[in-house]
Amino acid sequence: MSETKAALRIFSKNIHLDDGSLATGAVICVPGEPLKLDLDADAPSDIKLPDSAHIALGRFDPHVHFRETATPTREEVEEHGPADTDYETLVANIDAANKLYSIRSGCLSALKGGVCSVGAMGNTPWGPVGPYRHERIQKHYTEKALFPIIMWPRMEPGAAAIPGHEGKDFGSTFGGSGLTGQARRDMFELWRGQAVSYHNDQARGDETIAEFKDRIQPNEVLLHHEYFNGDTVLACQAETMQIAKEAGLSSLLARHIPTGPALQQILDARSEMPYALPAEIGLDYMYWNRERLLTQEHGVAMINYRRPAHPSREDQLALIELTRDTVRSGDDTIFFGTDHAPHAPASKKFKDGFPGAPGTRNIEHSLQFYGELMSNYGFTHHDIDRLASINPAKHMAKFFDFPYEVGTMADGAMANLAIFVPDAPYTVDEKNLATWLEDPNYHSAMKGESGLRGQSLFTVSNGRVWDVQNRPKTLN
Repeated sequence: MSETKAALRIFSKNIHLDDGSLATGAVICVPGEPLKLDLDADAPSDIKLPDSAHIALGRFDPHVHFRETATPTREEVEEHGPADTDYETLVANIDAANKLYSIRSGCLSALKGGVCSVGAMGNTPWGPVGPYRHERIQKHYTEKALFPIIMWPRMEPGAAAIPGHEGKDFGSTFGGSGLTGQARRDMFELWRGQAVSYHNDQARGDETIAEFKDRIQPNEVLLHHEYFNGDTVLACQAETMQIAKEAGLSSLLARHIPTGPALQQILDARSEMPYALPAEIGLDYMYWNRERLLTQEHGVAMINYRRPAHPSREDQLALIELTRDTVRSGDDTIFFGTDHAPHAPASKKFKDGFPGAPGTRNIEHSLQFYGELMSNYGFTHHDIDRLASINPAKHMAKFFDFPYEVGTMADGAMANLAIFVPDAPYTVDEKNLATWLEDPNYHSAMKGESGLRGQSLFTVSNGRVWDVQNRPKTLN
Protein backbone atom coordinates (compact mmCIF):
# COMPACT_ATOMS: atom_id res chain seq x y z
CA MET A 1 0.00 0.00 0.00
CA SER A 2 1.27 3.45 -0.85
CA GLU A 3 1.25 6.40 1.50
CA THR A 4 -2.25 7.36 2.60
CA LYS A 5 -3.79 10.18 0.58
CA ALA A 6 -7.22 11.70 -0.01
CA ALA A 7 -7.79 9.86 -3.31
CA LEU A 8 -7.49 6.12 -2.83
CA ARG A 9 -7.49 3.67 -5.76
CA ILE A 10 -8.47 0.09 -4.92
CA PHE A 11 -7.98 -2.64 -7.53
CA SER A 12 -9.98 -5.86 -7.79
CA LYS A 13 -10.71 -8.59 -10.29
CA ASN A 14 -14.26 -8.84 -8.91
CA ILE A 15 -16.13 -5.52 -9.08
CA HIS A 16 -19.88 -6.10 -8.91
CA LEU A 17 -21.71 -4.24 -11.68
CA ASP A 18 -25.41 -3.45 -11.61
CA ASP A 19 -26.30 -6.14 -14.13
CA GLY A 20 -24.76 -8.89 -11.99
CA SER A 21 -21.56 -9.23 -14.02
CA LEU A 22 -18.05 -8.89 -12.58
CA ALA A 23 -15.46 -6.43 -13.88
CA THR A 24 -11.73 -5.95 -13.38
CA GLY A 25 -10.26 -2.57 -12.54
CA ALA A 26 -10.02 0.07 -9.85
CA VAL A 27 -12.49 2.12 -7.84
CA ILE A 28 -11.35 5.65 -6.97
CA CYS A 29 -12.57 6.96 -3.62
CA VAL A 30 -12.26 10.54 -2.36
CA PRO A 31 -14.07 11.68 0.80
CA GLY A 32 -17.20 13.62 -0.10
CA GLU A 33 -16.78 13.11 -3.84
CA PRO A 34 -18.61 10.73 -6.19
CA LEU A 35 -17.32 7.35 -7.23
CA LYS A 36 -15.02 6.91 -10.21
CA LEU A 37 -14.44 3.61 -11.98
CA ASP A 38 -11.39 2.67 -14.00
CA LEU A 39 -12.41 -0.66 -15.53
CA ASP A 40 -9.04 -1.55 -16.98
CA ALA A 41 -7.11 -4.71 -16.20
CA ASP A 42 -3.96 -2.58 -15.98
CA ALA A 43 -5.48 0.21 -13.83
CA PRO A 44 -3.00 1.61 -11.29
CA SER A 45 -3.84 1.22 -7.60
CA ASP A 46 -2.89 2.13 -4.08
CA ILE A 47 -4.41 -1.08 -2.73
CA LYS A 48 -4.37 -4.23 -4.85
CA LEU A 49 -6.82 -6.76 -3.47
CA PRO A 50 -6.19 -10.52 -3.59
CA ASP A 51 -7.93 -12.40 -6.40
CA SER A 52 -10.43 -13.81 -3.87
CA ALA A 53 -11.69 -10.37 -2.80
CA HIS A 54 -14.80 -8.64 -4.12
CA ILE A 55 -15.93 -5.01 -4.36
CA ALA A 56 -19.71 -4.64 -4.10
CA LEU A 57 -22.01 -1.75 -3.37
CA GLY A 58 -22.00 -0.71 0.26
CA ARG A 59 -24.86 -2.22 2.22
CA PHE A 60 -27.84 -0.09 3.29
CA ASP A 61 -29.60 -1.34 6.42
CA PRO A 62 -33.03 0.31 6.88
CA HIS A 63 -33.74 -1.20 10.30
CA VAL A 64 -31.45 -0.64 13.27
CA HIS A 65 -32.12 0.28 16.87
CA PHE A 66 -29.46 2.55 18.29
CA ARG A 67 -29.92 3.92 21.80
CA GLU A 68 -28.44 7.40 21.90
CA THR A 69 -30.61 10.49 21.79
CA ALA A 70 -30.18 14.21 22.23
CA THR A 71 -30.90 15.72 25.63
CA PRO A 72 -33.63 18.35 25.34
CA THR A 73 -33.88 21.44 27.48
CA ARG A 74 -36.69 21.75 29.98
CA GLU A 75 -38.25 24.38 27.70
CA GLU A 76 -38.18 22.01 24.72
CA VAL A 77 -39.98 19.32 26.68
CA GLU A 78 -42.57 21.77 27.93
CA GLU A 79 -43.29 22.97 24.38
CA HIS A 80 -42.89 19.77 22.36
CA GLY A 81 -43.69 17.03 24.86
CA PRO A 82 -44.24 14.42 25.86
CA ALA A 83 -46.95 15.91 28.04
CA ASP A 84 -46.98 15.37 31.78
CA THR A 85 -43.34 14.31 31.80
CA ASP A 86 -41.04 14.64 34.80
CA TYR A 87 -38.04 16.35 33.28
CA GLU A 88 -35.45 14.97 35.72
CA THR A 89 -36.68 11.41 35.15
CA LEU A 90 -36.55 11.88 31.37
CA VAL A 91 -32.97 13.18 31.50
CA ALA A 92 -31.94 10.30 33.78
CA ASN A 93 -33.41 7.80 31.29
CA ILE A 94 -31.61 9.51 28.42
CA ASP A 95 -28.29 9.44 30.28
CA ALA A 96 -28.72 5.73 31.06
CA ALA A 97 -29.54 4.87 27.44
CA ASN A 98 -26.68 6.94 26.04
CA LYS A 99 -24.16 5.20 28.29
CA LEU A 100 -25.21 1.76 27.08
CA TYR A 101 -24.78 2.28 23.35
CA SER A 102 -23.54 5.29 21.45
CA ILE A 103 -24.02 6.46 17.87
CA ARG A 104 -20.31 5.89 17.36
CA SER A 105 -20.49 2.27 18.55
CA GLY A 106 -23.41 1.64 16.24
CA CYS A 107 -21.57 3.13 13.29
CA LEU A 108 -18.45 1.07 13.95
CA SER A 109 -20.58 -2.08 14.12
CA ALA A 110 -22.21 -1.22 10.80
CA LEU A 111 -18.91 -0.50 9.09
CA LYS A 112 -17.59 -3.85 10.33
CA GLY A 113 -20.42 -5.52 8.44
CA GLY A 114 -19.94 -3.58 5.21
CA VAL A 115 -22.87 -1.27 5.95
CA CYS A 116 -22.41 2.37 4.92
CA SER A 117 -25.84 3.85 5.75
CA VAL A 118 -28.67 2.92 8.10
CA GLY A 119 -32.21 3.82 8.98
CA ALA A 120 -32.55 4.12 12.76
CA MET A 121 -35.72 3.51 14.75
CA GLY A 122 -36.90 6.38 16.89
CA ASN A 123 -37.71 4.44 20.07
CA THR A 124 -35.31 6.42 22.25
CA PRO A 125 -36.25 8.08 25.57
CA TRP A 126 -36.93 11.38 23.76
CA GLY A 127 -37.81 10.01 20.38
CA PRO A 128 -38.23 11.94 17.11
CA VAL A 129 -41.99 12.55 17.41
CA GLY A 130 -43.52 15.35 15.36
CA PRO A 131 -41.63 17.79 13.12
CA TYR A 132 -39.59 19.61 15.77
CA ARG A 133 -38.38 16.58 17.71
CA HIS A 134 -37.63 14.68 14.52
CA GLU A 135 -35.53 17.53 13.14
CA ARG A 136 -33.75 17.90 16.49
CA ILE A 137 -32.83 14.20 16.72
CA GLN A 138 -31.93 13.95 13.03
CA LYS A 139 -29.53 16.87 13.46
CA HIS A 140 -27.98 15.18 16.52
CA TYR A 141 -27.38 11.96 14.59
CA THR A 142 -26.09 13.74 11.48
CA GLU A 143 -23.56 15.67 13.53
CA LYS A 144 -22.26 12.62 15.43
CA ALA A 145 -22.53 9.84 12.85
CA LEU A 146 -19.68 8.42 10.78
CA PHE A 147 -21.98 7.95 7.77
CA PRO A 148 -25.52 8.94 6.74
CA ILE A 149 -28.21 7.89 9.22
CA ILE A 150 -31.91 8.35 8.56
CA MET A 151 -33.97 8.78 11.70
CA TRP A 152 -37.42 7.32 11.14
CA PRO A 153 -39.93 9.56 12.95
CA ARG A 154 -42.00 7.81 15.57
CA MET A 155 -45.77 7.94 15.27
CA GLU A 156 -47.82 8.75 18.36
CA PRO A 157 -51.51 9.59 18.81
CA GLY A 158 -52.05 13.28 18.22
CA ALA A 159 -48.54 13.90 16.88
CA ALA A 160 -48.37 15.66 13.52
CA ALA A 161 -47.12 13.77 10.49
CA ILE A 162 -43.93 14.75 8.68
CA PRO A 163 -44.73 15.20 4.99
CA GLY A 164 -42.48 13.25 2.67
CA HIS A 165 -41.19 10.93 5.38
CA GLU A 166 -41.95 7.37 6.51
CA GLY A 167 -43.50 7.26 9.96
CA LYS A 168 -42.72 4.37 12.29
CA ASP A 169 -45.70 2.75 14.01
CA PHE A 170 -44.79 1.04 17.27
CA GLY A 171 -48.48 0.59 18.05
CA SER A 172 -48.47 -3.08 17.11
CA THR A 173 -45.46 -3.91 19.25
CA PHE A 174 -45.95 -5.98 22.38
CA GLY A 175 -43.91 -4.28 25.06
CA GLY A 176 -43.89 -1.03 23.07
CA SER A 177 -46.70 1.45 22.64
CA GLY A 178 -49.29 -1.29 22.84
CA LEU A 179 -51.89 0.67 20.85
CA THR A 180 -54.79 -1.16 19.29
CA GLY A 181 -58.09 -0.42 17.62
CA GLN A 182 -59.25 3.15 17.33
CA ALA A 183 -56.06 4.67 18.75
CA ARG A 184 -54.02 3.23 15.88
CA ARG A 185 -56.66 4.27 13.33
CA ASP A 186 -56.57 7.85 14.60
CA MET A 187 -52.76 7.83 14.45
CA PHE A 188 -52.70 6.47 10.90
CA GLU A 189 -55.28 9.06 9.84
CA LEU A 190 -52.79 11.80 10.72
CA TRP A 191 -50.44 10.26 8.13
CA ARG A 192 -53.00 10.16 5.31
CA GLY A 193 -51.20 10.26 1.97
CA GLN A 194 -47.84 9.47 3.60
CA ALA A 195 -45.68 6.37 4.08
CA VAL A 196 -45.68 4.25 7.25
CA SER A 197 -43.78 1.21 8.51
CA TYR A 198 -44.63 -1.10 11.40
CA HIS A 199 -43.34 -4.01 13.48
CA ASN A 200 -45.56 -7.02 12.77
CA ASP A 201 -45.38 -8.45 16.29
CA GLN A 202 -48.68 -7.77 17.98
CA ALA A 203 -49.59 -9.86 21.00
CA ARG A 204 -52.40 -12.41 20.83
CA GLY A 205 -55.78 -10.78 21.04
CA ASP A 206 -57.28 -13.24 23.49
CA GLU A 207 -54.42 -14.31 25.74
CA THR A 208 -51.60 -12.62 27.61
CA ILE A 209 -48.13 -14.09 27.54
CA ALA A 210 -48.53 -15.03 31.22
CA GLU A 211 -51.73 -16.92 30.47
CA PHE A 212 -50.10 -18.58 27.48
CA LYS A 213 -47.12 -19.66 29.55
CA ASP A 214 -49.35 -21.12 32.23
CA ARG A 215 -51.41 -23.04 29.68
CA ILE A 216 -48.66 -24.29 27.36
CA GLN A 217 -45.65 -24.42 29.69
CA PRO A 218 -43.23 -24.18 26.74
CA ASN A 219 -39.49 -24.55 26.82
CA GLU A 220 -38.33 -21.20 28.18
CA VAL A 221 -35.99 -20.78 25.20
CA LEU A 222 -39.02 -20.86 22.89
CA LEU A 223 -41.54 -18.96 25.02
CA HIS A 224 -41.64 -15.83 22.88
CA HIS A 225 -41.16 -17.75 19.67
CA GLU A 226 -44.27 -19.84 20.32
CA TYR A 227 -46.38 -17.01 21.70
CA PHE A 228 -45.55 -14.59 18.88
CA ASN A 229 -45.88 -17.22 16.20
CA GLY A 230 -46.77 -17.19 12.52
CA ASP A 231 -50.47 -16.78 13.29
CA THR A 232 -49.96 -13.59 15.30
CA VAL A 233 -47.79 -12.16 12.51
CA LEU A 234 -50.43 -12.85 9.88
CA ALA A 235 -53.15 -11.36 12.08
CA CYS A 236 -51.11 -8.23 12.75
CA GLN A 237 -50.25 -7.73 9.08
CA ALA A 238 -53.88 -8.18 8.02
CA GLU A 239 -55.12 -5.71 10.63
CA THR A 240 -52.47 -3.13 9.80
CA MET A 241 -53.06 -3.34 6.06
CA GLN A 242 -56.77 -2.70 6.61
CA ILE A 243 -56.09 0.28 8.88
CA ALA A 244 -53.70 1.67 6.25
CA LYS A 245 -56.36 1.29 3.57
CA GLU A 246 -58.93 3.17 5.65
CA ALA A 247 -56.39 5.91 6.39
CA GLY A 248 -55.40 6.37 2.74
CA LEU A 249 -51.67 5.82 3.11
CA SER A 250 -49.33 5.94 0.11
CA SER A 251 -47.06 3.11 1.33
CA LEU A 252 -46.98 0.53 4.13
CA LEU A 253 -43.77 -1.34 4.97
CA ALA A 254 -43.86 -4.50 7.08
CA ARG A 255 -40.65 -4.71 9.13
CA HIS A 256 -38.61 -7.89 9.77
CA ILE A 257 -40.91 -10.33 7.96
CA PRO A 258 -40.13 -13.70 9.63
CA THR A 259 -41.84 -16.46 7.64
CA GLY A 260 -42.67 -17.50 4.10
CA PRO A 261 -46.44 -17.27 4.70
CA ALA A 262 -46.03 -13.74 6.08
CA LEU A 263 -44.13 -12.61 2.98
CA GLN A 264 -46.66 -14.32 0.72
CA GLN A 265 -49.48 -12.45 2.48
CA ILE A 266 -47.79 -9.13 1.66
CA LEU A 267 -47.16 -10.11 -1.96
CA ASP A 268 -50.77 -11.27 -2.41
CA ALA A 269 -52.14 -8.04 -0.93
CA ARG A 270 -50.34 -5.90 -3.52
CA SER A 271 -53.10 -6.55 -6.06
CA GLU A 272 -55.79 -5.58 -3.55
CA MET A 273 -54.46 -2.58 -1.64
CA PRO A 274 -54.41 0.95 -3.10
CA TYR A 275 -50.94 1.73 -1.76
CA ALA A 276 -47.39 0.43 -2.14
CA LEU A 277 -46.37 -2.61 -0.07
CA PRO A 278 -42.58 -2.88 0.13
CA ALA A 279 -41.25 -5.85 2.09
CA GLU A 280 -38.39 -5.92 4.58
CA ILE A 281 -37.07 -9.42 5.31
CA GLY A 282 -35.60 -10.05 8.75
CA LEU A 283 -32.02 -11.01 7.88
CA ASP A 284 -31.37 -13.15 10.95
CA TYR A 285 -34.53 -15.17 10.28
CA MET A 286 -32.65 -16.48 7.26
CA TYR A 287 -30.17 -18.01 9.73
CA TRP A 288 -31.95 -18.69 13.03
CA ASN A 289 -35.00 -20.87 13.47
CA ARG A 290 -36.53 -22.60 16.49
CA GLU A 291 -34.80 -25.91 15.87
CA ARG A 292 -31.43 -24.23 15.46
CA LEU A 293 -31.91 -22.34 18.71
CA LEU A 294 -32.46 -25.57 20.59
CA THR A 295 -29.12 -26.94 19.40
CA GLN A 296 -27.19 -23.95 20.80
CA GLU A 297 -25.71 -23.52 24.22
CA HIS A 298 -28.36 -22.25 26.60
CA GLY A 299 -26.68 -18.88 27.12
CA VAL A 300 -26.52 -18.18 23.39
CA ALA A 301 -30.14 -19.11 22.84
CA MET A 302 -31.21 -16.77 25.63
CA ILE A 303 -29.97 -13.69 23.76
CA ASN A 304 -31.84 -14.66 20.63
CA TYR A 305 -35.12 -13.27 21.89
CA ARG A 306 -36.82 -11.02 19.45
CA ARG A 307 -40.35 -10.41 18.24
CA PRO A 308 -42.02 -11.76 16.25
CA ALA A 309 -40.94 -15.34 16.83
CA HIS A 310 -38.16 -17.18 15.13
CA PRO A 311 -39.76 -19.35 12.44
CA SER A 312 -40.06 -23.08 12.32
CA ARG A 313 -37.63 -24.71 9.93
CA GLU A 314 -40.45 -25.20 7.41
CA ASP A 315 -41.49 -21.53 7.54
CA GLN A 316 -37.86 -20.44 7.35
CA LEU A 317 -37.21 -22.45 4.20
CA ALA A 318 -40.36 -20.96 2.67
CA LEU A 319 -39.11 -17.46 3.50
CA ILE A 320 -35.66 -18.13 2.03
CA GLU A 321 -37.03 -19.55 -1.20
CA LEU A 322 -39.72 -16.91 -1.67
CA THR A 323 -37.28 -14.06 -0.99
CA ARG A 324 -34.85 -15.47 -3.56
CA ASP A 325 -37.58 -16.00 -6.16
CA THR A 326 -39.10 -12.56 -5.58
CA VAL A 327 -35.89 -10.60 -6.00
CA ARG A 328 -35.00 -12.63 -9.09
CA SER A 329 -38.38 -11.71 -10.59
CA GLY A 330 -37.12 -8.14 -10.79
CA ASP A 331 -39.00 -6.90 -7.73
CA ASP A 332 -37.13 -3.84 -6.47
CA THR A 333 -39.24 -3.32 -3.33
CA ILE A 334 -37.98 -6.29 -1.31
CA PHE A 335 -34.86 -5.96 0.85
CA PHE A 336 -33.09 -7.08 4.01
CA GLY A 337 -33.05 -5.36 7.42
CA THR A 338 -31.09 -6.62 10.42
CA ASP A 339 -33.24 -5.14 13.21
CA HIS A 340 -29.90 -4.57 14.97
CA ALA A 341 -30.94 -4.20 18.61
CA PRO A 342 -27.97 -3.57 20.90
CA HIS A 343 -29.38 -4.34 24.33
CA ALA A 344 -26.92 -4.99 27.13
CA PRO A 345 -26.69 -8.59 28.41
CA ALA A 346 -28.48 -7.72 31.66
CA SER A 347 -31.59 -6.66 29.78
CA LYS A 348 -31.82 -10.10 28.15
CA LYS A 349 -32.12 -12.00 31.41
CA PHE A 350 -35.30 -13.62 32.61
CA LYS A 351 -37.19 -11.61 35.21
CA ASP A 352 -40.18 -12.99 37.09
CA GLY A 353 -40.13 -15.96 34.75
CA PHE A 354 -40.25 -13.98 31.50
CA PRO A 355 -37.50 -13.22 28.99
CA GLY A 356 -36.09 -9.75 28.62
CA ALA A 357 -35.55 -7.39 25.73
CA PRO A 358 -35.91 -8.67 22.16
CA GLY A 359 -33.45 -8.31 19.33
CA THR A 360 -29.82 -9.21 18.78
CA ARG A 361 -26.64 -7.49 17.67
CA ASN A 362 -26.63 -8.46 14.02
CA ILE A 363 -25.24 -5.71 11.84
CA GLU A 364 -21.54 -6.46 12.33
CA HIS A 365 -22.19 -10.01 11.06
CA SER A 366 -24.22 -9.05 7.99
CA LEU A 367 -21.55 -10.50 5.70
CA GLN A 368 -21.68 -13.85 7.49
CA PHE A 369 -25.48 -14.02 7.09
CA TYR A 370 -25.06 -13.39 3.36
CA GLY A 371 -22.45 -16.15 3.28
CA GLU A 372 -24.95 -18.57 4.79
CA LEU A 373 -27.42 -17.82 2.01
CA MET A 374 -24.82 -18.21 -0.71
CA SER A 375 -23.25 -21.37 0.70
CA ASN A 376 -26.42 -23.24 1.61
CA TYR A 377 -29.30 -21.84 -0.42
CA GLY A 378 -27.97 -20.92 -3.84
CA PHE A 379 -28.11 -17.14 -3.53
CA THR A 380 -25.78 -15.35 -5.92
CA HIS A 381 -23.68 -12.26 -5.30
CA HIS A 382 -26.16 -10.31 -7.41
CA ASP A 383 -29.11 -11.54 -5.31
CA ILE A 384 -27.34 -10.22 -2.22
CA ASP A 385 -26.43 -6.94 -3.93
CA ARG A 386 -30.09 -6.39 -4.81
CA LEU A 387 -31.43 -7.30 -1.36
CA ALA A 388 -28.73 -5.62 0.74
CA SER A 389 -27.64 -2.64 -1.34
CA ILE A 390 -29.59 -1.66 -4.44
CA ASN A 391 -33.18 -2.09 -3.27
CA PRO A 392 -32.85 -0.72 0.29
CA ALA A 393 -30.79 2.23 -0.95
CA LYS A 394 -33.50 3.18 -3.45
CA HIS A 395 -36.16 2.86 -0.75
CA MET A 396 -34.27 4.97 1.78
CA ALA A 397 -33.49 7.63 -0.85
CA LYS A 398 -37.22 8.37 -1.08
CA PHE A 399 -37.04 9.89 2.39
CA PHE A 400 -33.49 11.27 2.66
CA ASP A 401 -31.35 13.52 0.47
CA PHE A 402 -28.09 11.73 -0.21
CA PRO A 403 -25.40 13.88 -1.87
CA TYR A 404 -25.27 11.65 -4.97
CA GLU A 405 -27.31 8.83 -6.46
CA VAL A 406 -27.25 5.67 -4.32
CA GLY A 407 -27.74 2.00 -5.13
CA THR A 408 -25.70 1.91 -8.32
CA MET A 409 -22.11 1.04 -9.21
CA ALA A 410 -21.43 3.87 -11.64
CA ASP A 411 -19.33 6.95 -12.21
CA GLY A 412 -20.90 9.89 -10.41
CA ALA A 413 -22.80 7.79 -7.87
CA MET A 414 -22.19 8.03 -4.14
CA ALA A 415 -18.98 6.16 -3.33
CA ASN A 416 -20.47 3.47 -1.06
CA LEU A 417 -18.67 0.12 -1.19
CA ALA A 418 -18.34 -3.16 0.69
CA ILE A 419 -15.01 -4.89 0.09
CA PHE A 420 -14.64 -8.44 1.37
CA VAL A 421 -13.42 -11.99 0.86
CA PRO A 422 -16.61 -14.06 0.63
CA ASP A 423 -15.15 -17.51 1.32
CA ALA A 424 -12.74 -16.69 4.14
CA PRO A 425 -13.52 -18.61 7.37
CA TYR A 426 -14.78 -16.43 10.21
CA THR A 427 -15.02 -16.89 13.97
CA VAL A 428 -16.70 -14.49 16.40
CA ASP A 429 -14.30 -13.03 18.95
CA GLU A 430 -16.38 -11.18 21.52
CA LYS A 431 -13.40 -9.74 23.39
CA ASN A 432 -11.84 -8.19 20.31
CA LEU A 433 -15.18 -6.95 18.99
CA ALA A 434 -15.91 -5.22 22.30
CA THR A 435 -12.64 -3.32 21.89
CA TRP A 436 -12.84 -2.68 18.16
CA LEU A 437 -16.47 -1.51 18.29
CA GLU A 438 -15.94 0.53 21.47
CA ASP A 439 -18.80 -1.36 23.05
CA PRO A 440 -18.12 -2.65 26.59
CA ASN A 441 -21.54 -4.37 26.63
CA TYR A 442 -20.83 -6.34 23.47
CA HIS A 443 -22.19 -9.88 23.19
CA SER A 444 -23.08 -11.92 20.14
CA ALA A 445 -25.67 -14.57 19.34
CA MET A 446 -23.19 -15.81 16.73
CA LYS A 447 -20.61 -16.74 19.34
CA GLY A 448 -19.55 -20.34 18.95
CA GLU A 449 -21.17 -20.74 15.54
CA SER A 450 -19.07 -22.91 13.22
CA GLY A 451 -18.82 -22.77 9.46
CA LEU A 452 -19.22 -18.98 9.21
CA ARG A 453 -17.82 -17.45 6.02
CA GLY A 454 -16.86 -13.94 4.97
CA GLN A 455 -14.17 -11.47 6.00
CA SER A 456 -14.80 -7.75 5.66
CA LEU A 457 -11.73 -5.83 4.49
CA PHE A 458 -12.84 -2.25 3.78
CA THR A 459 -16.10 -0.31 3.91
CA VAL A 460 -16.46 2.93 1.97
CA SER A 461 -19.08 5.55 2.81
CA ASN A 462 -19.27 8.68 0.66
CA GLY A 463 -15.68 8.18 -0.46
CA ARG A 464 -14.25 7.68 3.01
CA VAL A 465 -12.38 4.37 3.12
CA TRP A 466 -12.45 2.43 6.39
CA ASP A 467 -10.13 -0.50 7.07
CA VAL A 468 -12.42 -2.80 9.08
CA GLN A 469 -10.26 -5.91 9.39
CA ASN A 470 -9.64 -5.12 13.05
CA ARG A 471 -10.50 -1.85 14.77
CA PRO A 472 -12.15 0.31 12.09
CA LYS A 473 -9.87 3.13 10.97
CA THR A 474 -9.93 5.61 8.10
CA LEU A 475 -7.36 5.46 5.31
CA ASN A 476 -8.10 8.70 3.46
